[in-house]
Amino acid sequence: MVPTPPSLTQQQRVEASRLAVANRRRRAEIKRLVKTGQLSLEELFELAAREECIAQMRAYDLISALPAIGEVKAERIMKAAQIAKTRRIRGLGPKQRAELFRALVR
Repeated sequence: MVPTPPSLTQQQRVEASRLAVANRRRRAEIKRLVKTGQLSLEELFELAAREECIAQMRAYDLISALPAIGEVKAERIMKAAQIAKTRRIRGLGPKQRAELFRALVR
């Protein structure tokens, strides 16, 4: 038996939708800052500790947003660091973070 999600009022659905859009915009802004070099990897992890919407970003999206790293290189880095493609920033362990810093910070 599949549990049914809680029923929300129209106002609750509108508020949830508004929050989801704001979170997506914030993550897009963070990826832009990373891509342009205005936000370092260290700063991003500090920000993720303070902001839930950043902590929910997929590690793959973060890595592929870095300058000079495309999809193939991002997958190679993730595989070397033993990080699943679906792993979120908040779910990265200390060893995985250390591997990312080793691979990305030159």
